[in-house]
This record gives sequence, structure tokens and C-alpha cells, in this order.
Amino acid sequence: MRHTQILATDVDFTLTDAHLRLDTEAVERIRRLERKSVNVILISGRNLPAIGSLAQLIGTSGLVVAENGGVIGRYDRPLKILGSIENARIALKALKKRMGRTIKERADSKHGMRLSSVSLERSFEPEKARRILQESEPRVDLTDTGVSFQLLDSHVNKGYALTQLAHLKRLSLNGAAAIGDNYNDLALFEAVAYRIAVANAPEGVKERADYVCRHRYGRGFLEAVAYLGL
Repeated sequence: MRHTQILATDVDFTLTDAHLRLDTEAVERIRRLERKSVNVILISGRNLPAIGSLAQLIGTSGLVVAENGGVIGRYDRPLKILGSIENARIALKALKKRMGRTIKERADSKHGMRLSSVSLERSFEPEKARRILQESEPRVDLTDTGVSFQLLDSHVNKGYALTQLAHLKRLSLNGAAAIGDNYNDLALFEAVAYRIAVANAPEGVKERADYVCRHRYGRGFLEAVAYLGL
């Protein structure tokens, strides 16, 4: 068994199936890990109320990273907001001006449930939007989470958020592991000692992993935990 205080995991398409339904065996495995004093930290592009509630229902210690790194919290209580919602909304205005009705804000963002980012439907060409954002100030990046596009300060990501959360809660990242499925998990990989990609991850993510699972989605998460000896 590897010595680690932290197992950081993405949620969508990592703890779920292809239809975003939670893998119940993955949930049970997380509860076992928590009983062994492993802090399982959910790291997601979803908003804090959503991911915080999920952490409680699954049975983790409650430490979470929401909004693709923009917010760190415990359950639904923010501990620190790392991104600027004002900057994200300036970027949204710039995209709407140039790309019009193809830019569609998602409901959780439109109704004030986000603290650091703007969430958009995947209804437009992301590369065109990124070119527009490169010409704009302040610097905001467009991230594809696989479920939505998100506008967030360019210095903020999952890896930066995990290091901030570990520092805040006095947890060691020595031997920490991360499990992910998408390009927005690469920054998370840079913050940990062990990097694992589930089989449904794209090749560019698999190339940066220490171990690539044979199984996809939640089955891959179970394989990853077994590989870590946890």
C-alpha cells in the first residue's frame, strides 16, 4: 500500500459511466479509503453546491475543488475563491459580441451558482473563441471539461487549486495520486506523485500518465485504486 494522504479524482467520466451515472462500486471504494484515512478529494468543473453535495452523499471528508480549480471548499462551504467571476463575465461579454447567439450560458452560471467562472454550453467552435480571448484583457482561458466549456482566469487550474487546498488544510502532497480522463486534468497531474488515466481518456492525457487503465469510466477508477495498492 502506497503512503498517501490524498487521492484526487475527477468526477464526470471518471467516477461515472458514459451517461454521467455514478458507479456505485466506486462510491463504496471511496468510503473504504476514507476509513483508511485517505483523503479522497473530488475535483470537478461542476459548481460548489453540486460537487460539495456529491462529496457528502458519497461519504468523503468533504474537501473539494470546484469550477475546474476556481473554488476550493469543504462540502458546499467555500474555503477560498481562486478565480475572478468579474474577469470571467468580461470574457463572456467579449465572446458574445464577436460570436453572437452561439454563446449560450448554462443555467447554473446564469442563475448565480458559480463563484469564479462562467459555464457555457458546448455549442460553438472553441478554437475561434480562444483566439478572441487571446486578444482580450484580462487573461481568461476557455476550458473544455467534456461536459461544458468554462471561462476562468488563466492562472487557475485543478493542479494549482489542489496545492492551495493541501496547504490550507496542512495536508502533504508527498505520494499523492490523481485519477482523470480529460485534458483539464493535466494540470492536476503536475501537482501529484502518481498520475493515472482511465481508458476513455484521449491519447494526449494517457501519454502524461504513469499508468493507463484497461477499463473505462468508473471501472477504470476501481482499477486505478487497485494499482495504487489502496
